[in-house]
Amino acid sequence: MASSDATVPRQQQAPPPGPEGDTGDVTVMAHLKGGSTKTTTTNYLAFVRELRRKRKAGKASHLPVKVLDADTISQTTYRWAKKFRDAEARRAEARNEQPRDYPLDVERYPFEDLDEYIAELRAEGRDVLADIGGGNVQLFHKALRHTDRLVVPLSPSEFDFDRVDPTFSEAATVYEEHARDGFETYVLLSRKISDKQSRECRDELAKLRFRDEPLTVLDTEVESLIEYTRQLGKIPPNLDEYTDAWDEIMRREAAKREALQAAAR
Repeated sequence: MASSDATVPRQQQAPPPGPEGDTGDVTVMAHLKGGSTKTTTTNYLAFVRELRRKRKAGKASHLPVKVLDADTISQTTYRWAKKFRDAEARRAEARNEQPRDYPLDVERYPFEDLDEYIAELRAEGRDVLADIGGGNVQLFHKALRHTDRLVVPLSPSEFDFDRVDPTFSEAATVYEEHARDGFETYVLLSRKISDKQSRECRDELAKLRFRDEPLTVLDTEVESLIEYTRQLGKIPPNLDEYTDAWDEIMRREAAKREALQAAAR
């Protein structure tokens, strides 16, 4: 990442164990409705992952994080990258400099075979973050067959909450078709307005199930998206809450791996 444009994410402790570039890792962001902060979540988590991979690689080269914009309608994730490149080209031309590279490798829909493409990227050791639009259930199913985790961003409002259960119901229909051993699922509360609103939403989420198990709602919450959404087309200077969200996911998955290993002994 361009050091002049991005701060180091706040870290109160060392990053938890997790996928750091040795093997491919896939995260799908989806919610079967529009306007649920999927694009913002996809991009911010991708910036966190890219910074982590770059740190681990040190001076060695590394494959940049792959971001797939599979939203068949808005394609805002792709426009985010394009807006940066266009602005950077103008800036560099005015100063007679070389334009800075965008740190993420972004591709947009259409993907002829999204599931096969994700499998290929994972086999190459690529980290993949996929932004799946709310209007294409088929692409949602394809992406889930090869993902390591599904993250469902949710604004804690009744309007957005109505599509949470259908999203997880659709995810459950392809769980048994997963290419390996299934995937983890998380709900990330974002665009939070108040603690009361958050508590009420969590109470409602507690009534829902994914494959007969309670939904995993992350403790981390994104307090407000106002500042985050102002970074469209830029390399964000503040990754803090999304760094916390990613670290929490990694801690949860590391604890699960350790528990499974202990049970197998």
